[in-house]
Amino acid sequence: MAKYSINLLQADLLPAKVFWTLNRVASLWLIVLAIMLAFIFIVQLQVSSLNAEYQTLNSVNSQQKMQLQKLELDIANNRKDANLLAQLNTIKLVIDNKQHLHQQLTDPTQTYSAGFSTAMAELAELHDKNISLQRVTIGNGNMTFSGLARSPDAVPNWLSGFESSTFLSGKRFVNFTLSENEQQVTEFVVSSAQAKGE
Repeated sequence: MAKYSINLLQADLLPAKVFWTLNRVASLWLIVLAIMLAFIFIVQLQVSSLNAEYQTLNSVNSQQKMQLQKLELDIANNRKDANLLAQLNTIKLVIDNKQHLHQQLTDPTQTYSAGFSTAMAELAELHDKNISLQRVTIGNGNMTFSGLARSPDAVPNWLSGFESSTFLSGKRFVNFTLSENEQQVTEFVVSSAQAKGE
C-alpha cells in the first residue's frame, strides 16, 4: 500500500532571507577599513613628497635671499663718486661747447667771414691759461664771448689785453656777467650787444 504525504509547509510560511547578515556587514567593514588604510597611505606619501619639495624650495629661497643681500651690498659699494661725476660733467660740457663752436666755425652758412679770421687769430694771440672760451659769437657788428675762468679777476685781466688788438680794440662791451656754477667754477659772458629790454 502506498503512503501519501502532505507537506503543509507553504513557501509563504518560510522566513524571509535577510540581506544584511552578520558576515556581510563584517565583510563590508573590512573592505571600508582596507580602503581607508590605502587612502591614508596615499595621503601620507603625498604629504612626504610635498614636505620634501617644500624643503627644497625653502632652501632655494634662502640661497636667493643671501644672493640678493650680497648683490645689494655690491651695489651699495659700487656707488659713483660725486666729485668724479661733477668733474666728468664739467669736462663733457666743455667738450660739447667746443664741438658746437667748431661746428659753427666750419659751417659756411653761419660764419661771418669779414674780419672773423682776424678776430680768431687775435683771440689766439690773447690766449690766457686762466680763461677757457666756450662760445664766441660775432655778427652784425656785435660780439659775445662766454666761457669758464679759474678766478673772477681773470676775466677783466683777459679783457684788458684787447687794447693791444687791432680788431678787438675800441669795442664797447655793455653786458658783463660773472657767476659760479654748482661745481664752484666761474662762468662769464661778455657781450657788446644790448640785452633785450634795455
